[in-house]
Order: sequence, then structure tokens, then C-alpha cells
Amino acid sequence: MGLYIAERTPGFADMTIQQISKERVPLLARVCVWLVILAAPQSAVPQSNRITYSHQDLFLSGVNLAWVAFAHDIGPGLTSYDSFADIMLRMHDHGGNALRWWLHTDGSQSPAYNDTGLVTGPAEGTIEDMKQILDLAWEREIGVDLCLWSFDMLRSSNSPAVLERNRKLLTDTSYTRAYIDRCLIPMVDSLKGHPAIIAWEIFNEPEGMSDEFGWESIEHVPMSAIQRFINLCAGAIHRTDSTASVTNGAWCFYSLTDMPLASLAKAGSGLATLTSEAQQQIATRFNEKYRMTLPADAIIRHLQEAAARSGYNYYTDGRLRAAGGDSLGTLDFYSVHYYDWAPTTVSPFHHAASSWGLDKPIVIGEFAMQDTYGVPSSELYETLYQRGYAGALAWSWTDTSLSSRADMLSAMDLMWEQHRADVDVNGIGGDWPVVRITSPVDNAEVQDTSAILLMAEASDPDGSVTLVEFFANNSILIGQADTPAPGGHTFSTTWTNASSGYYTLKAIATDNDGHRRTSDLVHIKVGIPAMTRLEAEDGAIAGQEMGTRSDPSASGGAYVEMRSSVGTITWNLADVPAGGNYEIAFGYRLSFDTPKNQNLDVNGSPLGEVVFDGPMNVWLEKKLPVSLVQGENTVTIISTWGWMDLDYLAVPRGTVSSVGTSGEPPLRFSLDQNYPNPFNPFTTIRYTLPKAGQVRLEVFDLLGRRIAVLVDAVQGAGTHVATFDGRAQPSGMYLYRLEAGGESRQNRMLLLK
Repeated sequence: MGLYIAERTPGFADMTIQQISKERVPLLARVCVWLVILAAPQSAVPQSNRITYSHQDLFLSGVNLAWVAFAHDIGPGLTSYDSFADIMLRMHDHGGNALRWWLHTDGSQSPAYNDTGLVTGPAEGTIEDMKQILDLAWEREIGVDLCLWSFDMLRSSNSPAVLERNRKLLTDTSYTRAYIDRCLIPMVDSLKGHPAIIAWEIFNEPEGMSDEFGWESIEHVPMSAIQRFINLCAGAIHRTDSTASVTNGAWCFYSLTDMPLASLAKAGSGLATLTSEAQQQIATRFNEKYRMTLPADAIIRHLQEAAARSGYNYYTDGRLRAAGGDSLGTLDFYSVHYYDWAPTTVSPFHHAASSWGLDKPIVIGEFAMQDTYGVPSSELYETLYQRGYAGALAWSWTDTSLSSRADMLSAMDLMWEQHRADVDVNGIGGDWPVVRITSPVDNAEVQDTSAILLMAEASDPDGSVTLVEFFANNSILIGQADTPAPGGHTFSTTWTNASSGYYTLKAIATDNDGHRRTSDLVHIKVGIPAMTRLEAEDGAIAGQEMGTRSDPSASGGAYVEMRSSVGTITWNLADVPAGGNYEIAFGYRLSFDTPKNQNLDVNGSPLGEVVFDGPMNVWLEKKLPVSLVQGENTVTIISTWGWMDLDYLAVPRGTVSSVGTSGEPPLRFSLDQNYPNPFNPFTTIRYTLPKAGQVRLEVFDLLGRRIAVLVDAVQGAGTHVATFDGRAQPSGMYLYRLEAGGESRQNRMLLLK
């Protein structure tokens, strides 16, 4: 397993570019196979290939969680502890031992700052959130790599305030020291000795925001500033906790080895000879990973420039000390990433760990679970193990565009089966119970509300299940059982006198060791749910010719007359108690013609057209199913045909505990996806402002040229709509950017003619 491409296909590495293009080789394999240069074996530097964690030397076999909520997992607001617990338990079930988790990320939520941009602390709730999640990890025998920052801190779409303070943090040592003294040291000191901490990782791919390697759409600072920041943070961590390990996530071996890779410059120039189709495939992979919209030529140019600057390790002990002056500010092991838009010359799947001339263990901290130039996806973890690396963490649990969760779990299973001694954490120990609800089934409709039978199968591989609890809508205990049916594993109870409504059910099984596992969710409809009407005239109304009219026959004595094909009505459902499928209804009247089609949008996602049909000049009701999430939701009718009357939105009573109206300012600054998308030639862009102020909405092409200014005016708080006319523009991808109140958001849209 884990052979070189040249070993799998005799003579392949020696082919010319022209020969490769004639072979029956998948296009993406051809893209970089011609770049393979299997250099003569290099003399190895003494190097360990295991990471010390939990008083063991282990191969890290796990995944990137990255985040549950980007940049919002710690600090103010609610943290989804249950999500972390479920993810880590699934990893535990498949033999995984390591999770990479991003903390501050872009600095928008934590740490806390004062008005001058100086850090004042970790941000409210940060340490408590981290401790809770680390406790959950240790219970599940999962170690955590705590990644502090990402290149996202200088992403151009951040607000000006966030960009300014992050730039100061990186380039002004007084701001760096404030972060270290007031945030980093308190975090490390509060958590030192926690058995679930594998390491503190200073940056995720800082090269992306560097002058030397930085990407377009990211602002840049010198690599010397990044080296200084790493040195000072690493020194502070080591000084605060002498047992702590520190690492840094380099984007590629381009910036992590001093080995002579002169052939890379030649390989980089060869990228220009690829077909436009091959270049576009590289660009697609790159943009998917980095949430960018760069054109292919810009990405190819970037990769060429990076190759030309290769062969210099910015993260050696001596260079980090020289940059920051802290003798303790060094790394304990290296972390590096690889994706197949880079040549196999820098692929860890095709070169042994000893090839890079490094004197520390090397963890491959990101890669895609995909066939990689001759190495099948099923063999990626094993290949890294056999080539002498210290860990394999695929990207990612929350971003499944590059890797499937099933593939990642399967790889961890294989490592457990073949190398258990190198991946098994000697932690709390013990297996966890398994549980699933067997009655009622998912999406069942239960008519009899007086007595609903609840049944679950639960068992424990190394003990016994002592309790099964049944919950409705996450937290309402509706029954429990401590004894299974004779001779089996079925636990049952009866839910009596349930109120009509929509419910999400779960069962939690507890075993004799105190381990608890939650079942998959089951959604049911009980009885005939009563409905609450949310008047159209109380929603957030935007657009032209969208007026409120009085009528005693209408619900609430009024309705909204939609006389425009550009307008919206939005209802904010502030506190949906549980996610699931619900039935909603619209009250309407066809006063001009029948039928009328309007578009429906839920939580910023278009759900398609709603056909409002029936006889004219009478009040009618249209029912339809929608999926809502727990917490805040928005429901929007987009006037595409217009010319009808809308009376109300009806939602199941109990679905919402409070409802936002046009009298309440929206809770957040937001820019929705345009609709329709793709479009030709008109599209509607909806956005929400939390307060009145100067607003600018612009459209750009992918080269950054301004195409149109849709809004440049003072606007009030609420939801607004703008229309883009693409008749004068060619087909292609465009960016639209909203700036208001010191914040900015950017999305992309596709014009197809």
C-alpha cells in the first residue's frame, strides 16, 4: 500500500508532457503527474514519527472538525456542545483519536477588544466553552489540536474594524503582547494539564496572508511578522505550561523545507502549458477549499510564484527565534497540508517524511479524502503511516465538498484494525451504549394524542444499559424506562395526553459506566396542530408597490397588496424550539388574475415557486411543508409575478415562542444569495440592516472591476431589495458586495445567457 505513482505505473514518471496527454489517464491525474520528479533519496535527519499525547507516543488518526459555527464556537453566544459530543463519539466508535479545532479563526467573535483594537481578554465564555468541549473530548478518548488563528483574519470581506485590529495584532508587538498577556496566557493557564489537549496550533496556513505567498482577496503582511507572532506566542505557551506542545499549520512543503527543490521552479512554469480545461479544474478545487472565486489564471500564477519561492523553511527553531527573540518560541512538531492542486513533488503521499530534512515529527494536518495521483482514497491514512509521518487529519467534518464523512470514518477504522497500538488512547476507557428509536418512525403522523407508545432498542457492548430517556423538542422529558423487555433490548414507555403539534424526538441511553449516547432524531406530527397567524402587514416589507390596505374581511383587518414583480415580505421566527419539518400556510386573494406564482425563501435558501391558484376575489389558503432549524428562522415571499393580495403566514402554534415584526429591527447584518441564480438578465438581491446608515451595494467582475453600483444612499433598518440588470454584461461569475455600518458581506452570482 502507498506506493509511488512510478511504482504503480512503470515508466510513468519519465513520460514527457506530450506523452502523458496521449495516455488514458484521468485529467486531474494528468494535471500534475508530469510534475512528478522523484529526486534521489536525501539523507535523513534524526526524527521521531509519533506525537506525545496522554503520556503516549501516538500516530494521530482523526479529522479536521475545523468548526461547528465558523469563528463562533467560543465566546459570546450559545455553543452547540451536543454537536461536538456527537461528532467526537462517532470518531471514538471508529477508532479515531484526534480532532483539529479552530478557535479565534478570524477574530470577529473572540478575543475581546477595546476601541483602540487592543485585546482585553479571551471574550466572555471562551475558557468555559473550551473546557466543556475538552471535557467531552476526553470522555470520548479524543485529543484536540487547538488552532488559534487562520489566514481568514485578513480576508478582504471582513469588516474594516476587524481587518485593522488583526493587522495591528500581527505587525505591532504592543498589540501582540496585549493578546498574549490578556488572552493567550489566561487560556493556557486555565487549561494547562488538561488530558485532551494535544497541542496549541498558532496558525492555519498563515502563508495565505503573507507578502511572499499570499492569495488574492486576502490582505498581506510579511512572513517575518508571521514568524515573530509564532515565536512570541509559542514562547508564552511554553513558559505558562512547560508540558504543552506547540505547532503551526503550514499550507504546503513549499514553506517548510530547506531541501533543494530547484525542479519546482521548472514545474511551476510548466503549469502555463496545461490546457484551459486542466487549469480550470485546478481552480475549481482551489476555490472550493478556500471559499474564493478567483479565476483560473490568477490561481495558476499564484502556484507558479509559490513554486519559485520554495526551498526555505520559515519555521526552524533558529529562524523563529531570530524573528521574535524568545528562546522558548519554537515548535514541538510540524504540521503541513497537501491538496492535489499542488504537484506531487511536494506530496507527502509520494515522499517519505525523511525526504524533507526536518528534525521534528510531521503531521499531515489537511488533505482531501480523494484518489490522489495513484494513491486510492482508502489508502491515504495508511500511506502516511507507512511513509513515516506522525498523523493524518483529513479535511473536514463540516466541509464535506472534498471528503465524505463515511470515507474519513472508514480510514480511522482501518488504522484501528491494523495499527491499534499506535492509535489507541489509554484514556477513560469503556465502550458506549448504542440506541435507536423504533416507534414512532420518522415523519409519522399520530392521530391519537391520548397515548403514544415510545420504543427504543438500546444495548452496551461491555456492560448494560441502565436507563433510556425520551425527549421531545430537545429538552422536554416525556418518558423513561430503566428495564428492557424480557429477553431483549427494547425499552418502552407511554407519552400521555400530548398536545397537538410538531415534535422532534430523541432517546438517550445511559450505561453502567455513566456513558450516554443520543439516538438519531425522529420527527412526528401529533393530532391537528393549531396555527398562529402572522399578519403580512406586520412582516418586513420591501420593494416597490407593496402597500398595506384595510379590509374588514382580511385577517387582522388588513393585507398587503403586491402590485410589483420586485418586492418581498419577510417574517422572522425568532425562537423555533426544535429543527424539523413543519406545515405552514399563506392566506391570499387573487384580485387580478389566476394563478399567480411567487417564490419562497426560507433562511436565505430559495425553495422554488409557490403556485397561488383558485377562484378570484375570495380569501384562500395555501398549505405547504418547509424545513426549519432550531432557533431563529426567516420565511420570505418574493414577488416574482406580483399582482395578488397576501393576508398572513400561518405557522403551527408552539413552533415559535416569539415573532419578529417590522416594528422590531432585524437581529443581524446579512446579505442573502441573489434570486434567481443563475439568472438572465435580471436578479434580485435582498439584504438586512440592523440600524440606519450609509449603504453601498456594488457588483464586480472576477478581475475586481466595478460593474455597477446598485445602492449608494442612507437607508433605514430593515430588509431591503435591489435589482441587478445584466443585459449589458457577458455571461460569467460576478461578485456583489454590501457595506454598511462598518461591516461588509460578499456573495457571488452567475449570469447565463
